[in-house]
Amino acid sequence: MPSTYKTLNETTPILEKEGDTDSKDMTVSLGILKISDSEDFKLPTLFRELLAELLGTFYLIFIGSGGVGGVLLLQNTTPANLSLDSAGLLQIAFAFGLGIGGAVHLFSDISGGHLNPAVSFCLFMAGKLSLIKAVMFTACQILGGLIAAGILYGMLGFCPGAVAINPKLTSTAGFFIEFIGTLFLLLTILATTNSDRKQATSYLQPLSIGIAIFVLHMFLVPATGCGLNPARCLATNIIENKLPSSFLVYIFGPLAASVIGGPMYVFLFGTHYRSSKGLGNRGDIYANKEAE
Repeated sequence: MPSTYKTLNETTPILEKEGDTDSKDMTVSLGILKISDSEDFKLPTLFRELLAELLGTFYLIFIGSGGVGGVLLLQNTTPANLSLDSAGLLQIAFAFGLGIGGAVHLFSDISGGHLNPAVSFCLFMAGKLSLIKAVMFTACQILGGLIAAGILYGMLGFCPGAVAINPKLTSTAGFFIEFIGTLFLLLTILATTNSDRKQATSYLQPLSIGIAIFVLHMFLVPATGCGLNPARCLATNIIENKLPSSFLVYIFGPLAASVIGGPMYVFLFGTHYRSSKGLGNRGDIYANKEAE
């Protein structure tokens, strides 16, 4: 049966099978946090969702990090000798911004198009995704990223897009840059996919996420390489064999933003939109289409 993701401000399970009312309820919750959901292990829906997250993250890294590779090819150089000018920065920002926007648009009807463990765990912290599904999505995101990074390495002889903190910055500064940047991205996603906001054309929703990615790259690329995504950072840096101690910034910075971002959005905006009337309904890119 077709399935429908519940909207941000609804308190019922995220994924509810239409017409499947006799299934055993296996939902386990801790307050607003869901540890497991009765729909988490239903096949073939689960397989399609996991495959969508794998393929979406594959394209995110293949296109985004491929944009970095394009800059290196134009300069006829290697990552160690990259001279990043304004044109190169714009090329990288466009590759990641539009690439991610396109991948989200492509796979959002299947899995929600998270493509980022920070997004999955942010939705868990907002009470809209089970912990089990967040973990499964994360595993597929990392696997998809590793496949894409490995293919790029096989084609180019190096893996473009490996992240590193600018030598002028401390690891602490890098952590807060990644934390604040990821928090902005997560709040943008939650705001864009909030069904209680005014009606917007569906294709503008992934575009707004892509624009947020683009803007963040303009500052974060020179500072930290612009991680924002633990799966993306793990994939490129593992394949490129660059895992210094400071790399933990790219794991804990975005995940800390997830822990803060989900509850923050629910607290700041959830009550506001629930109490507002007559705002109209807005499409949700993290929502599967209902059966016609």
